[in-house]
Amino acid sequence: MKKFFYLTFAFLFCFLTLTGCSISFDVGGGKTITNTEPLTVETGATPTEIAEEYLDATVTVMVVDLQGNEISLGSGVAVYAGGYIATNYHVINTAINSNYYGLEVYLNGETTGYEAEILWYNQSLDMAIIRSEYYNIPFVEMADRWIDTTNRLNILEQVITLGTPLDFSLQNSASLGYISSSEYRYATSETNLYEDLIQHSASISNGNSGGPLFDMNGYLIGLNTLGATGNTSSNQTVTANDIYFAVPIYPIMEIIEDVANGTFKMPTLGVSGYDKFEASMSGSSVDLEDGFKVSNVQISGACNGKLQTGDIIKNVICEDGKSFQINERNDLIYALLHSRSGDEITVEYKRGNSLDTAIITLA
Repeated sequence: MKKFFYLTFAFLFCFLTLTGCSISFDVGGGKTITNTEPLTVETGATPTEIAEEYLDATVTVMVVDLQGNEISLGSGVAVYAGGYIATNYHVINTAINSNYYGLEVYLNGETTGYEAEILWYNQSLDMAIIRSEYYNIPFVEMADRWIDTTNRLNILEQVITLGTPLDFSLQNSASLGYISSSEYRYATSETNLYEDLIQHSASISNGNSGGPLFDMNGYLIGLNTLGATGNTSSNQTVTANDIYFAVPIYPIMEIIEDVANGTFKMPTLGVSGYDKFEASMSGSSVDLEDGFKVSNVQISGACNGKLQTGDIIKNVICEDGKSFQINERNDLIYALLHSRSGDEITVEYKRGNSLDTAIITLA
């Protein structure tokens, strides 16, 4: 878990390319998957029962050098049959396209690691999907309790975290807490702007990054990402590890099946720009309340000729009719993750004082 200073001033441009029954099946190479159904708990399960049931789906994710020595450590959780694991981007980014570092995954209570490959990642969302060479990790069921307002998390709703805080010797510890706010939070680290964060009080520490956040129905609702150590937006100094944040699991829910099938390709809109948080953090005088303001349009991008520099994207309607109101950068990423390359989306945007729409085929 990376420490951060809340609302530090750093201007981050985002390039959106935007940039019971046991059934088994053979996956080739003599490997057979027997865990094909997600773990579940009974309605009304206690926090202890939930934690004990899901410990085996929670893993330690370690970046190692060529000699197998630990470089850094985080957590993850299996989310799909076949060893597919969700974790944070910042847990695995050192190993991306590296000739010097690799990934190992350690199962609950085990000291021998399994190699893992990186399948997908997004720095803006601080999310990644990796796959362990051990395919039979029990996996959990995900639920969107944050983006979808029909079943939104409530303040003081109880939650559970699992992960490996601080050191491998503390592998898969559990903590209990509450949703601290029903409002979207945002924060920055030295390298990233985090948006749509779930604020909670279940204790996490360095090493918990990428580990699961569960609700009391036993659904995976987020990945733990940050703990506060600096100044908050109200300029009050907080003690380290008093405030904790998770990224909502929704993006992984949208793409995990296609990633597992090897068919996912990130749709591209072909614009770069910024939202109100990035503008305010940069000290910019730009007056932007909501929406994503376009600062550059790719000449060969999908929206070239339909969007212009200075346009403010306010809403996106996907090909299946699902609508995303664009209040900030992540909303646009969510809309793209819900879509696929070749889909026609309707983009509602503001140009000057006028509102207009454009139908764009995603690249």
